[in-house]
Amino acid sequence: MIAGDAAAADRELAEVVLRRFGPTDSSPLLVHIVTALARAVREDHAAMDLARRDDDHVGSALEDPDAVLDALRATPTLCQFLRRDDPVEATGPPLVVLDDRFLSLRRWALAEWRVARSIDEARATVLEVPDGLTRADVEAAITASTTELARAGYVADELGAVVWRLLTRRVSFVTGGPGTGKTWLVTQALRTLERALAMASAPSMSFAVAAPTAKAARRLGQTLDAAVAGVGFTVLERDHDREGSLHHLLGIHPTAVAPPRPLWHDVVVVDEASMADLAMLDVLLGAAAGAASPCRVVLVGDPHQLASVNVGAVLADAVADEAQTDVLVTRLATVHRTDNRDILDFAALVNAGDSEGVRRLMTDGRTDLHHYGRFDDTELVALVVEHARALRDAARRGDRPALVGLASALTVLAANREGPGSVAWWNDHVRDALREGRASAGSQFTVGEPVLITRNQRSLGLHNGDVGVIMEVDGELVVVFDDGRERPLAAIAHAQPAWAMTIHKSQGSEYDHVVVVLARVGSPLLTRELLYTGVTRAKQSVSLVGDLAAIAAATDRQVDRVSGLTERLG
Repeated sequence: MIAGDAAAADRELAEVVLRRFGPTDSSPLLVHIVTALARAVREDHAAMDLARRDDDHVGSALEDPDAVLDALRATPTLCQFLRRDDPVEATGPPLVVLDDRFLSLRRWALAEWRVARSIDEARATVLEVPDGLTRADVEAAITASTTELARAGYVADELGAVVWRLLTRRVSFVTGGPGTGKTWLVTQALRTLERALAMASAPSMSFAVAAPTAKAARRLGQTLDAAVAGVGFTVLERDHDREGSLHHLLGIHPTAVAPPRPLWHDVVVVDEASMADLAMLDVLLGAAAGAASPCRVVLVGDPHQLASVNVGAVLADAVADEAQTDVLVTRLATVHRTDNRDILDFAALVNAGDSEGVRRLMTDGRTDLHHYGRFDDTELVALVVEHARALRDAARRGDRPALVGLASALTVLAANREGPGSVAWWNDHVRDALREGRASAGSQFTVGEPVLITRNQRSLGLHNGDVGVIMEVDGELVVVFDDGRERPLAAIAHAQPAWAMTIHKSQGSEYDHVVVVLARVGSPLLTRELLYTGVTRAKQSVSLVGDLAAIAAATDRQVDRVSGLTERLG
């Protein structure tokens, strides 16, 4: 939607709301207020902060907070005023003002209140250890696991904190940047729980793992499989049937209205929680709170990554210092990887908003950081095309191991879908450089071409975000995925070329080398979170594309989704 159309849609929505809930003759100020709120929701804010005054904040469109509050108080059919501790009812006026500061739609005010209530109850209540276990059993298992890991060369200083929070809090968090071992540590916590149950001959417990996307959930499952390879779980039961996306775990569909399936698990681990929006976490925590016996939810993620593609930034809000949730949060700061120090140093500077430090790092000859001022740089394009040819040749040979290895060796991540240097530009350019016809008559793809699945197709075991490569097998075109799955290309209804993808789509993925193409100066896509997320998809090296001014602009500009969640918690 272009800017003019979006603004017109915001005003039209405001007029509809005011015709139903406002006075007979709504003032221009009321129209302006509701239009601004419609814009805020469209831009994925859960609320407007009426106290904020800066050029980038949508609330700045309302220059006189006192006049706004007076206008809303005078229209009780339109807006309800609440204090921080007041419950939010499901029905009532469509607008809500919290503490004379945060203006939101009732739907999002209700979701925030319920999420805050779940987190607040977890903060206030310490659960007893499960039946059959004692605190001494748990401590003995933590000591045994830590010792075993130390002998194998692994440092797990925070393991005990994660295990205790997992057992005694209905909601807990494990956060940290790239290379800090968040997912690995949580899998070790589950292994430790298994050990404690076995040592004490305690009754079995159950757990499920999930993530906002099925792709991220599969990576979590693979990490868990590796952690228990050759051992498995015996007393701690893993629910494979419910494993996958949060939608699958809860039995809900984005386009259907239905209550979630009950959660009967003792523990639910959610990876990549920064990608989960306010509505989804509201449903998840509500389902956990409604369980017959305590269901403990562990949210794992990096609060500095891109937030969800929908409303809210719950993980970042909930673990902010101002939220005062330290008793629930294990923060990992030690980086354990040593093979990409340059990338991690760069990511830390971006996260800190240190644009001058980023500039120095980009220009001092770091071996794992390559800078290109233009997306059509001859050397850069040749690098990408050479990789594409190698991928095509492996597919033609039918060399599956080489195909899978090359598919994760390099990718292009662009900020934009369309335009110069965009996903579309790279897809078209690589195809032209390979000078290939289509794989078959009527097909839009070529042999050796990576494809991105764009919609869940559960009958095929495919999920939005999966990436595979086309290969010909016995005269039939199939798509080969990195976990060994192969599906007929003709059966896949929703896919697109993936020589490049957006940075948003890359979340939950890792590649040896990523080419990160930034938008031009002035683009709203130039943000710290976008740059941080793109760069941290790389395991070994990064080619960063954009002039130094664009890189500095991205480092300086932080995504700031407004909500009242931190305020409610703090």
